[in-house]
Amino acid sequence: MKVKESVGTKIIKHRFGIHGPLDEYKRTGIGRIATNAYMILAGYMLLSSIAAALVANSNPGKALVWLIMGNVVMVGFVINIYLLIATNRAHIVDKEIRASSRKQAIKKAFIRGIELGIYVGIYMFFVKIVLDWFFDGTNPVQNMQSANTIWKGVESGLLFGILACAYDIFTTKVYKE
Repeated sequence: MKVKESVGTKIIKHRFGIHGPLDEYKRTGIGRIATNAYMILAGYMLLSSIAAALVANSNPGKALVWLIMGNVVMVGFVINIYLLIATNRAHIVDKEIRASSRKQAIKKAFIRGIELGIYVGIYMFFVKIVLDWFFDGTNPVQNMQSANTIWKGVESGLLFGILACAYDIFTTKVYKE
């Protein structure tokens, strides 16, 4: 009888890229990594809030923009890169396969890379349209037809798809039978 996973377990597995069951070793490793990420974020939030409060006296708009951009960089890049490195070092995200199914695993990695590349490309296309409309005041309909906007979406999708495919291939470990 298969035990049904809770929503929390599904979210943890998806967020950390865990394939297969979430055993006690992986759960402990994720707990340690998540605690470290929280400690990094708690220190950052304290320092960034103090800095924003000091700058806000003279220029509140600039303080808000710098705080938002700092948060995006910290969470989007620093913490995610830390999670990627830490889960790889702890071998939490490794997929173990037989040598006979290596070609099938590589094919799945390519398909996953293509799918994620398409999703990210479309997402970045629309994000660029909205950001240009909001910050630059450009017409969204004309911006959709712009070759530059289309190329930026394609470029983002290609880069992300290639990186996702490479990551899947590098985290696949072949064990000897």
